[in-house]
Amino acid sequence: MEGRGNIYQSLIFAAQQHLEETGQLPVDLAELAPRTEASEDEIRSMFSSTEELHEGLIYHAVTLLNDALREGVIQANTSDPIEQMHSIAHSYLGWAEANPTLFRLLVDGLCGPIKPDSALHRYTSSMRDLYHRKLSEAQRLGILSPDTDIEISTMMLHCLVKGGNMMFVTRSTDPWFDGDGRSTRELAERIFAEFMGNLVRANAPASAPAASEKA
Repeated sequence: MEGRGNIYQSLIFAAQQHLEETGQLPVDLAELAPRTEASEDEIRSMFSSTEELHEGLIYHAVTLLNDALREGVIQANTSDPIEQMHSIAHSYLGWAEANPTLFRLLVDGLCGPIKPDSALHRYTSSMRDLYHRKLSEAQRLGILSPDTDIEISTMMLHCLVKGGNMMFVTRSTDPWFDGDGRSTRELAERIFAEFMGNLVRANAPASAPAASEKA
């Protein structure tokens, strides 16, 4: 008999396949049965509702994205928090491009009400803490001046990322991007680099050039 962990994972993959093929999550758990070897009773023993299945798929997507972000941090110069943020952004955008269905699922969730103690709530809170921590570290290292408003800078990053997310979701119908041959990933990465460069230049200590300024 297949273990519960294996059944759960097979159902998550089945739900992802259903989403990729139909553009929506199952409206009834029984819709997963043709895509997996699990019986309907086994499916309902794993998920009590389609909402619970949705949360499971969100958790799956967040786990994969977090793995990619951790890899980005590992590849960066650990002594430079600004360089780490560029590396994290690079990994984030690469994952978004490679996983469009799961990324849209996350973006749709992040654009709506976020339930406390949900996978999305934990994810977006951790990202907020990460931005804040890296900018505070840059300030301590003298990359950003002591009077830099870290709270405002963090919120600016949040707005930038939300805008970048929407580029992936709505670009095909957004006339602002007509005629631009660059990929959405290339555009988003360039915008992030410009933002970070401007942030560092605008908040560089008066006595020293911005060592972490990035073109």
